[in-house]
Amino acid sequence: MGNNTNKITRTIKIASVLSKYGFEDIISHSSIDKIIPKKFIHANEKIDRIKSLSVYARIRMAISDLGPTYIKLGQLFSDRDDLLPSELTAELKKLQNNAGEDFINVREKIGKELQINPDDFFESIDEKPFATASISQVFKAQLKTGEKVVLKIKREKIQETIEADLLIMKDLAKILENYNAESKKINLYKIVHTFEKSIHTELSFLQEFDNIERFRKDFQEDENLYVHKTFKHLSNNNILCLEFIEGIKITDISSLENQGFDTNQVAMVGFDMYMQQVLKNGYFHADPHPGNIFVTYKGEISFIDFGIMGRLMPSDIEHIEDFLQYLINKDAKKLISTLKKIAVSYSVKNQKQLERDVYQIFEIVDESSLNNIDLTVIIKKLKEIFKQNEVEFPDYVYLLMKGIALIEGIGRKLNPNINVYQIIEPYAIEVIQKKLSPKYNFFKGIKRLQNVSELLGDLPNEIQSLVHKIKENDIEVSHKIKGIELVASTVDRLVIAIILAALSIGSAILVLADMPPKIYNIPVLGFLGFTISLFLGIYIVISMLKKGKSSV
Repeated sequence: MGNNTNKITRTIKIASVLSKYGFEDIISHSSIDKIIPKKFIHANEKIDRIKSLSVYARIRMAISDLGPTYIKLGQLFSDRDDLLPSELTAELKKLQNNAGEDFINVREKIGKELQINPDDFFESIDEKPFATASISQVFKAQLKTGEKVVLKIKREKIQETIEADLLIMKDLAKILENYNAESKKINLYKIVHTFEKSIHTELSFLQEFDNIERFRKDFQEDENLYVHKTFKHLSNNNILCLEFIEGIKITDISSLENQGFDTNQVAMVGFDMYMQQVLKNGYFHADPHPGNIFVTYKGEISFIDFGIMGRLMPSDIEHIEDFLQYLINKDAKKLISTLKKIAVSYSVKNQKQLERDVYQIFEIVDESSLNNIDLTVIIKKLKEIFKQNEVEFPDYVYLLMKGIALIEGIGRKLNPNINVYQIIEPYAIEVIQKKLSPKYNFFKGIKRLQNVSELLGDLPNEIQSLVHKIKENDIEVSHKIKGIELVASTVDRLVIAIILAALSIGSAILVLADMPPKIYNIPVLGFLGFTISLFLGIYIVISMLKKGKSSV
């Protein structure tokens, strides 16, 4: 009952806002006008002036009026030029949280949520928030131990409001997809679903607590980074108690210089730290804007707000490494092949045009010279290519592009002449050396052999399934295949030949790598591989000779 009431209340609000900004068409194409009496949908006396504004400006104004859920949706897609018109993303970038203060009795809230007497743990608690956001408010406090902390407290009923908004968003997305071709093309419903996962993650303070601890573990030996302490006994899913970071906002250049910090060094260390997060740890801060990064008075860099983090699997990191390698080597075909492996949707109609588009990125690198390379320009060009060729990537790719663009923007504010390549170069060299090492290629060869083996192992079942479908008339076969017996025997020999080739390559790598154990200074594994290859080769030759005689 509560959910339905919330949904109706929010539907009335949304209908009123849509009408206010001249989007009556959406109301008329939906069932909203049948559910909500006309008196609740307020007419706007200034509608003519409103409609004189661009549709994208009106969308931004409507989102701003609709509150935190819609503002977060707009902000999330403000850098998705590959998906939305550039005029719309430019408007979405103007969205601000502008969240007002909600009065709460902080001590009462802490006592109720944590089942404690706040006076037993806190020396003092500010009743007025020093920072507000759409989901939470942040209060300063001091523990009995003397430690300064911040209390991040979730807003009352924010969960219910967001859940109601998400239900309505899904309804609106379906409606827009039905009557608007552009909405269907960009898969608006899927966008809302992606946003739903993102905001649910951000709503979980327990998840944020775990994110902080994981981040601390990753950088526990790095003297350049400081991760604030967490207080588990004073935290739950609605309250986070964290150490208060005393430091300087990373883009406050005058304060940094007054403290004697070299802003170029700060920029270099910050950028390098982000590269470590991506390529070493596979776990990166997904929203590194200037307000979320501080420099402590000891010169350490400290991130805050770990609500959304990017996670990379080992295969994701390998693809990023491949991309970096082929970008530097200017190998368009292999770079495109890597993009295809990463993509979740790949419907390129003109492969040659895609290659030409990729070469434009190489030209950008050439024209700017490596020392003055601008990653933001490359990212912008990549987004254009994605949009033109209808290529869609996993969420982590867009989070990563956004993160890199933000970090580079901070770096260039601290030092307009920052040499990004100087930071990337050690990672690029390490990637190339790794890709060329005998050990890496040996294990890559073994992995490919395993894939071939698994494929061959699945082949009988796949063939059996295919035959069953043919028998059940699930598949219509319109052509008779002649010489199928010859094809079958050829496939048998081809399978053995593939295994033979893989063994030979693997054995050669083992011999070249000079890996122990050895007999008479010859690697045993390499020798065994060549021996098996020899017998397989003899077997293939004999079987071919026998086949030749039987067919005469």
